[in-house]
Amino acid sequence: MDWQAFRRQFPALEGRIYLNTAGGGAVAAKTAAAAMRYYEEAVVDGDTGWSRWLERLEADRADVAAWIGSVPGRLSFMPNTSLGLNIIARSFDEPVGVLAVDQEFPSCTYPFLRAGHRLEFVSTPPDGRIDPGFLPDRPAADVRMLVLSAVQFANGFRADLGAIGAWCRERNLLFAVDATQSISAFPIDMEAQHIDWLVFSGYKWATAGYGNGVLASGERTPAVDPPLVGWRSARDSESTEVYAPVNDRLDLLQSGIGHEMGHPLFPTSFALAEATRVMRAVGTDALSGRILQLTSSVRNGLAERGIAIRSYNGREGMSGITLVDTALGRGGKGGVEAARIADILFERGVVVSARDGGLRVSVHAYNSEDDVSAFLSALDEVLPGC
Repeated sequence: MDWQAFRRQFPALEGRIYLNTAGGGAVAAKTAAAAMRYYEEAVVDGDTGWSRWLERLEADRADVAAWIGSVPGRLSFMPNTSLGLNIIARSFDEPVGVLAVDQEFPSCTYPFLRAGHRLEFVSTPPDGRIDPGFLPDRPAADVRMLVLSAVQFANGFRADLGAIGAWCRERNLLFAVDATQSISAFPIDMEAQHIDWLVFSGYKWATAGYGNGVLASGERTPAVDPPLVGWRSARDSESTEVYAPVNDRLDLLQSGIGHEMGHPLFPTSFALAEATRVMRAVGTDALSGRILQLTSSVRNGLAERGIAIRSYNGREGMSGITLVDTALGRGGKGGVEAARIADILFERGVVVSARDGGLRVSVHAYNSEDDVSAFLSALDEVLPGC
């Protein structure tokens, strides 16, 4: 694989060391062009492109669905992950018990708390490890589902979704996965990994920019009408031939377009679909291998300097994220505030982020060993002065 050619598709990488994909990924020029194509056509044609855009969107829906092991009729384009999770949380007729890990990102817990469900938090070690051994062998009687980020946002632990999905199936629990911190970087297959709901935003590892995402549902999810509706939630809205909406009764799609409610998110969804094509041209296995190689280089360099990390260091749970323990510091001799280090590094052209009291360093396949070396060299210069 020509990684330099891949890197050149992302202009934001020029002139800086960009190690902040976990905060927001760089965007490929092709991806931006896919969104701009809609606006350029609208400038020239007004809304006469409506049918053409719908056809393009449905082709993209099929592509994205196949990419994640779903089907088009069960895939909804979303503006963000949070909307998708709120829809999931409101898919039950009554409050239920929901399992979540104690270090989970709030987007995965707030919607369920707001909907009146009982959250049961599973304790995990500081490095974020989570596997079936940490889960209760016999969940409480009211527990109906587990919600989990495929990769934890701060420490970067990557869950074995297949093993956890199988654990859920054995106990007849539904499995909801937020793949925002893993999509494109690591394989996702809803059927093979026993995922009942998959949600993700495209602005991080998918490199699609803000304002797009996906909610996909499997066959085991509750057969209920959408909790939030609009004119496109109706079954008759699927027809592109006749525009004759009915306003005096509900006949709703229970998945897919049914959750999109109103007008389609044309430009951002086009961007997401194009971003997936950029990534699929490389292949998820190649992307994963590259990311793990670069992450290992980051961690080896930190270890050589006596700088501790707060991320699980086994390859089976490794992702592109490393949480540097700046509170502990070099050789365990006392550290400095992570936000201060991040600011100083930014001034030197190195982009990382402060998270959970540490310095979060995240590498994508578009990064390079030179990026890693430059980060480590900058850290060598910054830490003594702090």
